[in-house]
Amino acid sequence: MRISLFLTSFALGISIFLLGLQLLGRAMSGILGARLRAFLLRFTSTKVRSLMTGLITTGLVQSSSVVNSTMVVMVDSRILSMRQALGVILGANIGTTVTAQIMALPVEKLALPLVVGGLLLVFLAKRPALGTAACSLGAVFFGLEFTTRVLAPVLKHPVVQASLVQLTETPIRACFVGAMLTALAQSSSAVTGLTIGLTRQGVLALPAAIGVALGSNVGTVLTTLLASIGRSRASKATAYADFLFNLGGVILVLPIYPLFLRLVQLLSAQPARQVAHAHSVFNVITALVALPLLDNLATLAWAGAGIRLRNKNK
Repeated sequence: MRISLFLTSFALGISIFLLGLQLLGRAMSGILGARLRAFLLRFTSTKVRSLMTGLITTGLVQSSSVVNSTMVVMVDSRILSMRQALGVILGANIGTTVTAQIMALPVEKLALPLVVGGLLLVFLAKRPALGTAACSLGAVFFGLEFTTRVLAPVLKHPVVQASLVQLTETPIRACFVGAMLTALAQSSSAVTGLTIGLTRQGVLALPAAIGVALGSNVGTVLTTLLASIGRSRASKATAYADFLFNLGGVILVLPIYPLFLRLVQLLSAQPARQVAHAHSVFNVITALVALPLLDNLATLAWAGAGIRLRNKNK
């Protein structure tokens, strides 16, 4: 009975998230006029501006999954080019590390006001497009938070935590565990926060904890991939590029993992803070490395999306 309830709740949370994204895409097409399009293009006109836009937006919203998924929608709606969206995604990966560094307003507090405000806009202000956009964004926030809450008891169960320790004996295993947990929880911030808590309690050793935190960057891409389902080739390529970027960063760090650990240990003497710093340093370095190669990453992702579409049509 409990397993059935868990699976039903998990499916409900994902469904609300996907429905919210679908409605958001439709509403944006009706709202975005020439002036707002010009505004967005202005702040994503260069690679650096796109990165800073993603960093600031995600730092405020505290959810790279929401920002990255929204970029997929915007590419699908032809509001932004894939290169512009990828720059925002790079910045979002940095912005999400703010969660591990400071206490911020949880997005679930925004879900209900957005839904209520959206309904008022639809029925009282007679602004259906804007109201639908607000409601759908609230649904996206609620879907992610609901899914995380459903999985929280599982992640905190003593048996799961004991298994987690055994499964993170090597950096590769730790990264894999972090990716899997984040794919389930739909929140790299939730997994990173749990990892920091386990490190503070001495349950996880520093090398394992940092590996889980790095792996969470790969797992969080599942949300972006889900958002691209049923959309255009450009939106699929945007999601693939996000996956390639995060996976590539982890692959590059693993061979120099001991050196990376030493660098992090120089930043703080507290293990919990070291995990948070590792998450931030990793995302900053990989974003700065990938930024000049953004066009190449977009080309590779576009080719990958084309291959998948051709295979699907056969």
